[in-house]
Amino acid sequence: MFSTSDFYSYCRSHNVDVIPFDRLPAEATTVRYHGMYAVGLNFRRLQTVRQIRTAMLHESGHLHTGALHKVDSPFQLVEQSEHRADADAIRRCLPVSEIQQAMRNGYTEAWQLADYFDLDEDYIKKALHYWSECRGVDFNQ
Repeated sequence: MFSTSDFYSYCRSHNVDVIPFDRLPAEATTVRYHGMYAVGLNFRRLQTVRQIRTAMLHESGHLHTGALHKVDSPFQLVEQSEHRADADAIRRCLPVSEIQQAMRNGYTEAWQLADYFDLDEDYIKKALHYWSECRGVDFNQ
């Protein structure tokens, strides 16, 4: 399960700055400059703890994989790096075993899983799609 303290610990041990930056056109971003990384969080767009946790989880995928792109990259390249970041974050922090355990505990709908993991429902849907459609996991067994 994803923990913000683990995110901050990873950033601290890898010299990644986490900075508030309200001029971002997105909720969050990860940048690399001369081999150094920083994660910017736009608190004008991230207004709930759940939104912040989801953004941090996604950005951790960028940090772990190095899947970054230039601002002016073609759409296909942007989507590839976003998919790599999501896939990594989902494999690390929303593994099949934890989702199945939540389901055995009665959290079967996407909104219920969002409550259980304290992440945005859309990200939970992305994780369920990743596991079922991309990795062939059947959650109905």
